[in-house]
Amino acid sequence: MSLAGHDFRAAVEAAAMSPADGTLGSRFVAPLVTWLVADAHAGPELEDALAGVMRALERVGVMRGRQFVLLGGTALVGSDRVQEMARARALRAALGVPVLVHDPTREGFVAGTLPNGTAIELDDELREAEAIVSVAGGLAWERATAVVPGACVAHTRAAFATTLAQQGRGAAWAFVRAAETLAPIDLAVGWDAGGRVWSASGTHALERLELEDRDELNRFARTPDAR
Repeated sequence: MSLAGHDFRAAVEAAAMSPADGTLGSRFVAPLVTWLVADAHAGPELEDALAGVMRALERVGVMRGRQFVLLGGTALVGSDRVQEMARARALRAALGVPVLVHDPTREGFVAGTLPNGTAIELDDELREAEAIVSVAGGLAWERATAVVPGACVAHTRAAFATTLAQQGRGAAWAFVRAAETLAPIDLAVGWDAGGRVWSASGTHALERLELEDRDELNRFARTPDAR
């Protein structure tokens, strides 16, 4: 499936309506203040993906006035702020909801602390969130890190980067899974390069994505051009 247009938008809406581990209506039993967290540097399909998720939320009673979008991502530090703000304005005009860009240099709010003492500090806009939805495509690793560290402040992002560099991929996955228990993702909507779309709770999604990540790394290692 092409990652653009009406068909992709409809596929995202359908996937969001039918999570792998339950129904959307059972997760959103009231018009919750809902933040959709997405990658500021995602491809052009992001607009259709967000529109599909937002339509699904409307169908279960979360009206547009209760929906907000936060553009984050691991590439924010040192990236082109002007370009990110321009994209936020374009999405705001297309979707009709507030779209903000995460600033990792600003203070956030601490959702909790990992057993090793690392504070999981998220964008302050998420402080009042009654539900968090991650909307992300690409490789499994990119989809899994949309909220943590993608929507975290600088010191949490640095702690994650240190964990990955010094302890490896497995420890980094443990970091993300532990952080999700402190800042739960109510719904994760993701798609791959082939346009396959699915959704699940954050816990279920991370379990699946970790397995996908291992498969992707194995395929990459077996590709001669990757060496």
